[in-house]
Formats: sequence, structure tokens, C-alpha cells
Amino acid sequence: LIKDAPTLEQMSKIQAIVLDKTGTLTEGKPKVTDIATADGYDSGEALRFVGAAEAKSSHPLAGAVLDELKKRSLTLPESVEKFENLSGLGVKAVVEGKHVLIGTTKLMKESDVSLGALEQKINEFLERGETIMILAVDGTVKAVIGAADPIKPNAVQAVERFKKLGIEIAMITGDNKLTAEKVASQIGIERVFAEVMPEDKASYVKKLQQEGKFTAMVGDGVNDAPALAQADVGIAIGAGTDVAIETAKVVLMKSDPLDILRAITLSKATVRKMKQNLFWASIYNVLAIPVAGGILYPSFGIMLRPEFAALLMSMSSIIVATNAVLLRRVESEMKEESFF
Repeated sequence: LIKDAPTLEQMSKIQAIVLDKTGTLTEGKPKVTDIATADGYDSGEALRFVGAAEAKSSHPLAGAVLDELKKRSLTLPESVEKFENLSGLGVKAVVEGKHVLIGTTKLMKESDVSLGALEQKINEFLERGETIMILAVDGTVKAVIGAADPIKPNAVQAVERFKKLGIEIAMITGDNKLTAEKVASQIGIERVFAEVMPEDKASYVKKLQQEGKFTAMVGDGVNDAPALAQADVGIAIGAGTDVAIETAKVVLMKSDPLDILRAITLSKATVRKMKQNLFWASIYNVLAIPVAGGILYPSFGIMLRPEFAALLMSMSSIIVATNAVLLRRVESEMKEESFF
């Protein structure tokens, strides 16, 4: 869904695209894959504490933990107080009277919490491309939960096609650098902006614009809205938040990365047809009007009779209309190339 005519034209100018990882390149439905605990701490208890705090969060990781709790038939603690969402870092709360901190290595470092014996496990999870949730209870790290978010089936194909068009691709995420680079390498993306705070995403889009590139941003969350607004063309995933969809100029109804390519291809074809039609519409006026005015009569005795002038004008209009209808061929060609 392209919201206005200027955006349709701007899509053809895109030189760089910034893709948000979660929900754009990945399914946005992570699943718990690993749990490691310290000092014999119970993994079920770790899940209960993380689930209790994350239940008040809208982050996709919260859903992963809650799904794992259901699989294990575990119940959430009833007492959850003083919940606070630490944007881009994690959450904290008081669960069953204990101070619980859940989030990234950066959060633990800023909170002066040592990773202790779990540091090696944390690095292993990150190197595998997993997103981690570190659980600290009363200032001591007790467990780390790893979650993997499946890459969308068409993500690799979309990136390959972008490169063939000469479009630079960058991935942006709040995830740890190791996790981000692992996922990016699987998709075929070289430029990665990792450990980016939500409020800083727009600055990375601006960085590409300052390099002289006409830049598009693709995202689905509330925290993507400033970056979508900053971009020359903001593209929202249809399954994303209302804020992202409202801010963006283009909405992908099927949440398929290949639809970005489809929009760019249609835009380029449309602009090309516009220029061709402008030529055919203008050539009549440039050639026929002087002849109709008698410019050739003194030298060659040639006059353009009114009925012939009308016929030529009709032919010009038919050529323009026919050329515009040929845009349908672009969609057929895309289907043949498996764009859908």
C-alpha cells in the first residue's frame, strides 16, 4: 500500500535500505532454545521469574518465555510489583519479594552485576545467534535464557535481489553485536548496526543520508517510528504497530521482504512509463502544431488539415494509454521471477 503519488516516484530513487531485524527479516516469533543456570538454580524457577516480569512487557521475547512456561505446565508467580520497562535493555520488577533484573549484558554492566560463572555460556549463546535474557535475582546472576527467532523464508532472496539492483542493505537491531552479526551473515548482509537504542535508530538512518544516499527504513514497532519518519521513504510491516503504520509512507500488507522489491520494481517501471508518455504526449505538440500553423506551407505547400490534426492527436493519446497499460507486463514478469 503506497499512500501517495510522490512516494510512488520516490521509491524508484532508493539507494540504501535499513532493515530492522525483528519482525522484518525474522518472523518476530522467537522460541526459547537454551537455558543455563548458576549454582544449581532451578531452570523452571528461572522461567517463572522471567515470565512474571516479561508478562507486563510487549516485547516478542515475552511471548517466547510464556510459551515455554505453558509447554512445561509452569505457573506464573502472583506477586509482581514495581515493574519498569528499561527501553532497549530489559525490565526490572519485584517478584515474590525479590528484586529481579532481566535483560542484556549491557544492562548487567550498567547495574554493576557480575556475569560470574555464566559468562562463558552467555558468549556461547550469542555466538550461535541467539537473543539472550539474563536473570539476576537480588543482584546475583542466576540464569540466562537463549531464544532464536526464525529468519523469514524470503529474506535471503530479497537481499540478493537488492544487491543486484545496486541497493545497499543495512540491518539495525538492539541485539548484542555477536547475535546481530551471526544473523546478518546468514542473510547475506554486511553492514550491521547492533546494540542500537530505540531512540537512536533515526540517527543511523540519518548517517546513511549524510553519505548522500536516498534511504528507506523498514520496521514494524513503536520504536521504529522516529526512524521511519527520518527516512526518505518509511516502509512499515503490515503486521506491525499502529504507530509504525501511521508514520510510514508504504505499508507491506503481507509482511514479506520481497514486497519491498516488488514496490521498488513497480515504482521504477511507473516512472519510466511516465517519462515515455511525456515524450509521446509532447512530440505531437512539438511537431504537429507548427505544421498546422502553416510553417511548411511557404516552402513546400504542405498544410495540416483539421481532420488530420485531430487524428494525429487521437493517435498520440492511444499510444500514451497503450504504453501505460503495458505496466501489467511488469507484474507478470515479477511472477515469472518468483517475486510472490
